[in-house]
Amino acid sequence: MKRTEAVTLTNMCMIKNKNKILVLNRTDPVWPGLTFPGGHVESHEAFHDSVIREIKEETGLEIEDPRLVGVKQFFDHNDDRYLVFFYVATKFTGTLKASDEGDLTWMTREEIKKAKLAYNFDHDLPIFFDEKLSEHILDGDRDQTY
Repeated sequence: MKRTEAVTLTNMCMIKNKNKILVLNRTDPVWPGLTFPGGHVESHEAFHDSVIREIKEETGLEIEDPRLVGVKQFFDHNDDRYLVFFYVATKFTGTLKASDEGDLTWMTREEIKKAKLAYNFDHDLPIFFDEKLSEHILDGDRDQTY
């Protein structure tokens, strides 16, 4: 049995400021809609460092002490595994500045639930809000949260 496989590593971070949460309205035609900012992990980069870098690139904010809260996994069009490490940050500095990824907005949790979200992002949200959950998997017809 093969013990290695091709994997894409990414991250996403929910940035909280009191009762507001930063959302990104993605313009990417592959996965448009509201989500949290994040991006790819570079070769030999620590997951922690990657989320700090990606948030700075996409929002202009420098987050401190991001906390890993869960992971999402699915399989891409080549049937390769795709992992998204979910983080939460409540401390940050800097000035908010949108990037080519899309516009940024502060919203309440209730506003987010009513908004047009990126495909299947509504299934990711429980991982960010429920400490008892830590994993979301999509595989064919399987769409489960643990």
